Amino acid sequence: MRLLRFVLPVNDLVPPTLEVVMKKYFEQIFRLMLITVAGMAGSVVIGLLIYGKGVFNPATIGFAFVSFGFSGGFIFAFYHVRGLSETITTAVVLSVVQFVAALAWFPVLNAGIWSFGVNMPVVALAFIFERKLAALKQLKFVVVGMVYAAMFVLLTLVVGVLTGVEKMPATVFQSNFLDGLLIGVGLGLGVEGAESFIHSIEHHRTVKAEASSKKQA
Repeated sequence: MRLLRFVLPVNDLVPPTLEVVMKKYFEQIFRLMLITVAGMAGSVVIGLLIYGKGVFNPATIGFAFVSFGFSGGFIFAFYHVRGLSETITTAVVLSVVQFVAALAWFPVLNAGIWSFGVNMPVVALAFIFERKLAALKQLKFVVVGMVYAAMFVLLTLVVGVLTGVEKMPATVFQSNFLDGLLIGVGLGLGVEGAESFIHSIEHHRTVKAEASSKKQA
């Protein structure tokens, strides 16, 4: 009987060591933190230019730059690290946390609409940002800004209709459009900058590994 020999890659024969697993884990944590902080920082910086220190007061409109800057940055980061399915779960959890926290300052309906109404669409936006906007290169933040602006206008209308507000002057929509636009632009710039930094590190590692392999050959 003739014996058949199968040659498998070393990686298939040897399970990953604890060191490799931990390294991958900490790399994911680093990416998650970097993108989240960068996205939030971009939003907060712009918020400070408009509302000053009021962005840190949860009872004011300016706090949206902190709240949605953080949640948006975290959703973008989670999609970058973990993919779509886990990001949906994360967005729901973030929305619940923001909803509960907002109850201290806002009515239940308002808190629910703004918490879930902003965060859940960001999941789709993160997918488009990563997968479909590569052709825009460094201008993806413009799309993020416009999407946030549109969301803020639509949610303002929804809240007004559901709460029975009779008079909704154009200035209300204009101010919320501007807030959404600026939050999105700051968030998009931060996320884009963080991802560019991560890609530059990965490129450096690839070049270094190829140079090392050539020397060994």
